[in-house]
Amino acid sequence: MLTFHQALVRRKYRRLFSSSPQPKKPGPKGPSEALIRAIVELKTRNPRFGCPRIARIISQTFGVDIDRNVVRRILAKHYRPSSGETGPSWLSFIGHTMDSLWSVDLFRCESIVLQSYWVLVVMDQFTRRIVGLGVHCGAVDGSSLCRMFNAAIRGRGTPRHLSTDHDPLFEDHRWQAHLRVLEIDEIKTVPRVPLSHPFVERLIGTTRREFLDHVLFWNRRDLERKLADFQAYYNAARIHASLGGNTPLGVAVGSTVARADLNDVRWASHCRGLVQLPVAA
Repeated sequence: MLTFHQALVRRKYRRLFSSSPQPKKPGPKGPSEALIRAIVELKTRNPRFGCPRIARIISQTFGVDIDRNVVRRILAKHYRPSSGETGPSWLSFIGHTMDSLWSVDLFRCESIVLQSYWVLVVMDQFTRRIVGLGVHCGAVDGSSLCRMFNAAIRGRGTPRHLSTDHDPLFEDHRWQAHLRVLEIDEIKTVPRVPLSHPFVERLIGTTRREFLDHVLFWNRRDLERKLADFQAYYNAARIHASLGGNTPLGVAVGSTVARADLNDVRWASHCRGLVQLPVAA
């Protein structure tokens, strides 16, 4: 059933978004490999140079008329800055105070009848715990985004800072007004750099790989119940290498996982039997 459902989902989006093949037309081929190497090498040797300055240097040195936006696209695709800094990233630095920084992001999943549902994930940057999950059926606008956020954080307070990406939904005036009412400072990630928003992106991938790819749901209520089961497992039982082998809830309350005896082991069931973990008897 899972394989058949995944095949139906792929066919749905292939029919929705695929276009009929068009004959290739001659056009600009883009910058040459030699030009790309020169731009990347110039940026690597001079990390403080900006795109306009690099474009001027390339134009004066090689006689190639290149726009700064072309340089920006080349660097976004081919340039990776060296990780020579020893301190934490700016996002991690702010999140080192518990409950001071939460991250939010959206992803989409399909029901057994191929109805699209959007899930808003809210996670605590410091403990990596899932604060809450909001579900909405159909297209998402500013008002529905605010309702999803309220449902996700109900009874859990509010953070001082909230990290979001550059999705147009997070630029909506109703969303911005909602954050002002809650007195939450919004922090934007670096444009077109997914690594600047790593923890919530990794959480979404984990939710898909370890849970949603292995279960089916009928409607919003069914999805909410199953996501609540996964949230309880993720926060209280799933250990994280980045947390020193502890769980998000263990970091939040300052406890550690109890050691079990190999001769006296009890198996705990999570996510309705999808995950079985050994625990101390």
